[in-house]
Amino acid sequence: MSVGCTTTGTWQGRCPEVLGGRVTVSFAVSEITFLDGTVVIPPASGMTLFIGPNNCGKTALLRELAPRVTNPAALQHAPLWIRQVLSSHEGSAEDFLLWAKERGHRSFDVYGEKHLRGGSNAAGSLAESDAKNWWTLGEYDHLQSLLVTAQWTDRRLQGRSDAQRWDHAEPAAEPVQFLYEDPALLKAFAAYTREAFGEEISVDWTVPGLQLRVGTTGIPDVTPPTPELVTAYRQLPPLVTQGDGFRAFVEILLNTVLRPTPVVVIDEPEAFLHPPQARLLGRILAQLPGQTQVFVATHSADFLAGVLDASESRPLSLIRLDRSGDQPRARALAPEDVADLLRIPLLRYSNIISGLFYDRAVLCESEGDCQFYAAAFDATRDDSAAHENTIFLHTGGKARLADTARRLRHCGIPTAVVADLDLLNDHGTVKRAVNALGGDIAPLTPDVKTLNDHANGQRIIPTIEGFRKEVTSVLTGSGNAPLTEQMTDRIKSLLKGTSGWGALKRSGLSALSGDEYTAADRLLNATASLGLFLVPCGELESWVRKIPSSNKQNWLAEVFNTGEYTNPSTDLQSFCQKIRDFLKQPVKDIATNPTTADPS
Repeated sequence: MSVGCTTTGTWQGRCPEVLGGRVTVSFAVSEITFLDGTVVIPPASGMTLFIGPNNCGKTALLRELAPRVTNPAALQHAPLWIRQVLSSHEGSAEDFLLWAKERGHRSFDVYGEKHLRGGSNAAGSLAESDAKNWWTLGEYDHLQSLLVTAQWTDRRLQGRSDAQRWDHAEPAAEPVQFLYEDPALLKAFAAYTREAFGEEISVDWTVPGLQLRVGTTGIPDVTPPTPELVTAYRQLPPLVTQGDGFRAFVEILLNTVLRPTPVVVIDEPEAFLHPPQARLLGRILAQLPGQTQVFVATHSADFLAGVLDASESRPLSLIRLDRSGDQPRARALAPEDVADLLRIPLLRYSNIISGLFYDRAVLCESEGDCQFYAAAFDATRDDSAAHENTIFLHTGGKARLADTARRLRHCGIPTAVVADLDLLNDHGTVKRAVNALGGDIAPLTPDVKTLNDHANGQRIIPTIEGFRKEVTSVLTGSGNAPLTEQMTDRIKSLLKGTSGWGALKRSGLSALSGDEYTAADRLLNATASLGLFLVPCGELESWVRKIPSSNKQNWLAEVFNTGEYTNPSTDLQSFCQKIRDFLKQPVKDIATNPTTADPS
């Protein structure tokens, strides 16, 4: 993540806190102390993002934070999350006035005395002398509208898309007025709505007041307006008639990016938005120019992805909230750990990052495995127990299972891995998985060798006649037809011969006896203690043997079509319960190990 002030931006030519070439003025939350003892130092010119499962208290946290930014004693009830909020400023009173004017708060006369628009509320006014006094004394509550903006989900669609005319001897007070008096600002704003929805925003000034409309007239604005211009504006639909997503997107931007206050608080910015717009909004807010400190509560993986994707992103603090235990906990995450989940394409498009918004995660090899084990969890759930809030995610094969689990655990999410038994068929694969999950491969090595010696000793080399028959059965179709990928893979398999692992994968531990069974049993118990659960019956399809398993997708469809998933075997019930028991354990931090993490 980049560090430092953005000196050029969409909205302003330079950081408003830079006066005369030096940083002289700032206002920010300097420290947040949580009830569990966690202390967060939020970046003064960046974003602090609160994430976590649904109903973990993200909105409640923001409602404890927002009023205490300017008044530490503002909270009138026992806090759920925050013990203390400290805010601080830099700069003299004179510099503060200049700084406010740089942000668009120009002064105006009230009975011969200079005033600023705002104060304890945005529509009011404040004498410059009082503003200087409150700034010097640190009585920020009297300067609230100049210092803090809060956007709440339950009020998002109540925002006004119109404004009254005003006395231009006084400064504009409402966002629509800002757009009307600054064509360059309107053009930049319209570019965002065009990117998000394919439509620009216009300010219709031919009505008695000012009204936001969707689209452009295609006619130059002239004063007085021509009949053609009036008609063109009237033909554009008012913003208020648009869908909730369009209106919510515009409402957030009107109150955050036009003239951003030093502190901006936004609850669930993704509300009412589809994933592409949520991602875009995350990118926009992550790139707010100047000294703007943004606090956001979100449960959207798309919004988070947009924040992490921002090309000109500023410092980011990620705090994951968790109420699954006896006491609410706040955990600071390293943004680079989360960004890694997006950096690897296979993980990015498997939506692994959504695991951050659940209490627990189970990683599987494929989407079909996720579907089956999620259904098995539902079928074996104790109806009298609390909702488990567990998500099943896949990594597109075995290779990334353990390392992805390590990354999620490092973010505080209890994570288990489910894999077919043949993960054990290569010592290097087992070693990487065990190391990634915080284990030691040394005591497991003899058992891995015993099992592989047994399986490899069962390899069957085909005869010429047998090979010819198998190839003939594979090569179907006309002589001019090209070889398919499936044909090529099957022929390669025939050339290698039949491995004992194929039979072992189909039969599981039931095909073993003596030392081989003992070794396999020890391995399954040892890996399970690390959160790596190997299928004891061999593979997914072996859980329901009565359904033919030659094609995994057909098998899975039949399992669901016949309702077999609702009647799990005793072994499957026990398997699911072991995973549940593991996920109830506190997460143990696993340090990043460059030798085990996949660099690609």
